[in-house]
Amino acid sequence: MNRSRSIGKGLIALTLVGAILASHAQAVPLVTYSWTTTSQGFGPHLSQPSSATFQVPLSDVQNGVIPQFDITNIQFAYPGLTFDSTAASSIGIDFSAFVDPTTGAFVFHDVGQGLAAIAFAGTDINSATTFLSITIDQPVSGHVADSYNALNNGAPFAGFPTAGFWTASFPATSTPEPPTLILLGAGLVGLAMARRRKTSVSSRRPAVAR
Repeated sequence: MNRSRSIGKGLIALTLVGAILASHAQAVPLVTYSWTTTSQGFGPHLSQPSSATFQVPLSDVQNGVIPQFDITNIQFAYPGLTFDSTAASSIGIDFSAFVDPTTGAFVFHDVGQGLAAIAFAGTDINSATTFLSITIDQPVSGHVADSYNALNNGAPFAGFPTAGFWTASFPATSTPEPPTLILLGAGLVGLAMARRRKTSVSSRRPAVAR
């Protein structure tokens, strides 16, 4: 009896583990955007982001609209600059960027569109004097023309006008892995066994004389 109880408890534990793994496998899928510089512009200090990425929910891209506050995991690096914090900002009244749902490419929608991703030194963006800002879906004369700007302690640290574009990387279709399915199956069997055993024990108990 003790052995059956132990097996039942073990299988129930497997159920919990399987559920956790399945939940992880079904986490919200994200699209990763990566920056490519096409022009460093002109000026006394020319440079470009050595890396720049951010993520948004796949569902946003599929709907064709990325709200400002759905931008996460901003990762920027720029030669000679050090950043402590990141933020997403709006450069238009739409507080959104618009994309082609199939490719994820940013498209022109209206003059009020456009966002920006920013990495900056310190914790207060309003007082930051060292930062890298890259526009997202910036509207210019009826089309999208994204660019970046960098300051180092208030001094220009990039040329002008700069230019570049974002490329979307879609997540692979995620399904629960075979080990996860096995754990889930074993756990469900354990739950069934535990319930059956409980019912069997209850049916064998003698009636209490009144």
